[in-house]
Amino acid sequence: MDLLAASLINGLVARPVNLVKTDVLDFVLGLSVLLRGSVTEKLRWAFNLYDINKDGYITKEEMLAIMTSIYDMMGRYTLPSVRDDSPFEHVEKFFQKMDRNRDGVVTIDEFIETCQKDENIMASMQLFENVI
Repeated sequence: MDLLAASLINGLVARPVNLVKTDVLDFVLGLSVLLRGSVTEKLRWAFNLYDINKDGYITKEEMLAIMTSIYDMMGRYTLPSVRDDSPFEHVEKFFQKMDRNRDGVVTIDEFIETCQKDENIMASMQLFENVI
């Protein structure tokens, strides 16, 4: 299974899952947070998407793995075309913005605090509010 897909599934459930057998209730609860949760709950969900090993930190390696999966999924035929170094550049911009104490990792507190101060991120948190 693709890393992005696995991370999305793990982000939607409350506990680490066996990707072959996901508890439907856990999946629905995770989806509920995404669709109806508070801004903080949604930001925690987003953080957990990138925290692949669930140690409470987003590392550059974890972020690069997810971004590479996203850019691979977009393909080479998008306009404007995606450059080979685009995932790396995205990670660098993310860490410049989010890693407030410059220790090389992003904590949940850094992530939530930075996101809550960014108008664009906060607006995107409202996208799913009226879906269901």
